[in-house]
Amino acid sequence: MIIKLSWRNLWRSRRRTLITVASIVFAIVFAIFMDSLLLGLNKQMADSLVGVYSGHFQIQQEGYWQDKSLHNSFVPNDSLDTALEGMRGIKGFSYRLESVALAATDEGTRGTLVMGIDPDKEKNITGFDKKIIQGNYLGETNNQALVGKGLAEKMNISVGDSLVLVGEGYHGASAADKYEISGIIRLGSPDLDNNIVILKLEDAQFLYGAYDRITSIPVFLRPNQSQEEAIAALEPNLKAGFIAKPWQEMLPMLTQSIGLIDAFRVIIIVLLYVLISFSILGTIIMMTHERMNELRIVLSIGMRKTKMQLMIVTETFFMALLGGILGFLASYPLVSYFKARPIEIKGKAALGWESFGIDPILPTLVDFGIFTKHTLIILVISILLSIYAIRQISTLKPVASKK
Repeated sequence: MIIKLSWRNLWRSRRRTLITVASIVFAIVFAIFMDSLLLGLNKQMADSLVGVYSGHFQIQQEGYWQDKSLHNSFVPNDSLDTALEGMRGIKGFSYRLESVALAATDEGTRGTLVMGIDPDKEKNITGFDKKIIQGNYLGETNNQALVGKGLAEKMNISVGDSLVLVGEGYHGASAADKYEISGIIRLGSPDLDNNIVILKLEDAQFLYGAYDRITSIPVFLRPNQSQEEAIAALEPNLKAGFIAKPWQEMLPMLTQSIGLIDAFRVIIIVLLYVLISFSILGTIIMMTHERMNELRIVLSIGMRKTKMQLMIVTETFFMALLGGILGFLASYPLVSYFKARPIEIKGKAALGWESFGIDPILPTLVDFGIFTKHTLIILVISILLSIYAIRQISTLKPVASKK
């Protein structure tokens, strides 16, 4: 009976109910969109470097990240491979040899980051082969190179051109060789795209005279896998002098940027829910005071206060639930649309983003956890705000109602 009575009471004042529900819908849509947008930005920033470059953590020699020298390279051992392959939650791992070199063409020279990779492993982990925008991925032929999109534009080179790399090899040996550009790659991080040259691991080892040696083993985790747990499980298998370095330590500026965006996201969401709370509270106040005479009469004829309080709470719950469901349904297509067609940042703002190594787009993150979370928060807020009506009803006196 309480449920049926509460539902009918909502539509006795149709305009008030619709205005309140509309305000809840708008606030939920805006909250979900902003939350999805900022979480999508965080994911896009992290994926632009973590997902294609650093991995969630790297196995390195101690001190390598502070002094990225080939003297801190090492020869991988089979026992470490076995330990990594047997760990749950790991998407994959790869061998890399990284150093710097001077890239030269007929057009000029430029300093570059040279990264030797295992082409087959990277296909399954980072999807480098799907990031080729012109030409082909690294094949069986030796002395092929992939060049970052930005670097290719700056050096005015394209697929089929020759590229000479000159640098210092392992133990001070001279490093120089000539490569054919097999493809242009776009990794999504302007900092990488403007500087990187990717070789097959064997070609990079030959170039630097670092035979069988690598500088790091980036490890990539599956979604929702704890980074701390994975590192803790691996550490007993690491020999002395080796560490598992998390990406947060390798990319401190990215960590700070994500933390700043998270703080901004929390502030925006809190402000939105303060506004929603006042909207719901205003409705509860109006609904309670407009019906005081009615409530006194109902109390006088024998209805218990607890049932009256339950009726008001149920009415508030129905309004919040209706607004939450409509907000859920309205926000999903909006968030999905902007995931498929991210907001593009143009002009000077785009250059600013690129200078920090961030692709100038704003994608949203479609996660049902976000939708559910905000809907449940609205329901909880509504029930808590119903305390006002409960307190008002508790002050009603049957004696006063009979006069």
